[in-house]
Amino acid sequence: MQIARILSKGNILQYGRNLSLYFLASLIPMVLNLLTYPLIAMNMSPKDYAIVGYFGSFGTLTSPLMGFSLAQYYVRNYYVVDEEGRKKLKAVVFKMLLSFSFIVAFICYLAISAYIHFFNFNLDFPVFPYLLLSIIGTPIGGIYTLQVADYKMQKNAKSFFRVTVLNGVSLTALNLLLVAVLKSGAFGKLLSPVIVGLLFFVWVLSKNKGCLQIKTSWKDFISMLTFCWPLALGAMLGYFTNGYDKTYLESLKDTTTYGYYVVGANIAAYLTVFASAISVTFQPDVYESIIKNQRSRLIKTYAVQTGLISFITIVFIILCPYVISILTAGRYVDSTPYARIIALSTIASTIYYNINGFTIGKGFPRLYLYTTALGSVCIVLAMKYFVSAF
Repeated sequence: MQIARILSKGNILQYGRNLSLYFLASLIPMVLNLLTYPLIAMNMSPKDYAIVGYFGSFGTLTSPLMGFSLAQYYVRNYYVVDEEGRKKLKAVVFKMLLSFSFIVAFICYLAISAYIHFFNFNLDFPVFPYLLLSIIGTPIGGIYTLQVADYKMQKNAKSFFRVTVLNGVSLTALNLLLVAVLKSGAFGKLLSPVIVGLLFFVWVLSKNKGCLQIKTSWKDFISMLTFCWPLALGAMLGYFTNGYDKTYLESLKDTTTYGYYVVGANIAAYLTVFASAISVTFQPDVYESIIKNQRSRLIKTYAVQTGLISFITIVFIILCPYVISILTAGRYVDSTPYARIIALSTIASTIYYNINGFTIGKGFPRLYLYTTALGSVCIVLAMKYFVSAF
C-alpha cells in the first residue's frame, strides 16, 4: 500500500512539478542575466570588470566565514528533528545570522583593508567603497538564504519559485538601471545586490519575527558552531579554487588583460549557476536519501546531475566564441580561451561537491575540511608556476 501510494500518478506529477519549479527558479534569473549581459558589457570597461573581479574574489574567502554554513546546518538537520524541533532549529540559525554575520563582516572589512594597505598598496583602483559593497551583501542576504532553504526543505516549490525569481528579476532590473542607464560602471554593479539584499532582508525579518521569540540557549549555539566550523573553514578554502586566481593575477599589473580574464571567468561562471540550479532541484531528495540511507536513489540522482552538467559544459566549450561574442556585443571575444579553461572545472567541481555533500550529510564535516585543505595547498603551489609559464 505504501509503495502504491508513493508511485501513484498524482504524487509523480506533483514531484515533477516541484522539480520543474526548483529548476526554473534558478534558470529564469540566469536567462535574464544572459539576455541583458550585452547591455552591461557595452557599458563596462575592462577596468570596471577588473574592479568587480578583484573585490569580488575576496567574497569566496569572506562569505563562508560570515555565513558560517549556518543555512547548510539547517538543511542537514531538517530531517533529523520533528516539527517543533525544526522551529527551534530555524530560530537558532536565524538569531545567529542576525548577530554573528554582521560582526564577522566588520572584522573582514578591517582585515582585507589592512592586507591591501600593507601588501598591495599600489592597487590600481581605490578600496572604498568597492570593498565595502562587496562584503556587506553577504550578512544582509543571510536570512534570505535561510528562508529559501526552508522553502526547499518544506518542498514548498511555489513559494521558492516566486521568491527566487522575484529576487533575480529585481537584481537584473537594478543592474540595468545603474550600469546601462545611469552609467555607474563597477560601482553600480556592486551596489545592485546590496540594494536588493536590503529589500529582501526587511521582508524576511518581518516574516520571521516569531523566530526571535522562541527561547534558545547557549548550548544550542555551541552545538551548531561545533558542527559548522569545519564546513565554514572548508568553504573559505574554496577561495583558492574560485577567487585566488583573480587576487593573484591582479598583481601582474596588466589591468586590460586582467579585465578580459574576469569577463571570461564571469561567463564561464554561468555554468556554475546552471550546476547550482541542478543541485538545488535535487537537494531535498539528496539529503533525504542520505539520512534514510537510500543508496540506489542517491547514486541515480548524482548520475543525472553529473550527466546534465557534463553535456551542457561540452556544448559551451564548442560554442564558446560565438556565445561570448553575442553576450559582450563583440567587445570581449579575446576572453574565449579563459572561459573554456574555467568551464572544464565545472565537471570536476560537480563530482567534488557531490562527494563533499555526501560526507556532510553523513555527519563528517571534518572530512570535507581535510579534502579542501589538500586541494588548496596544491593550487597555491601550482599557481605561480602555471601563471609564469602560460
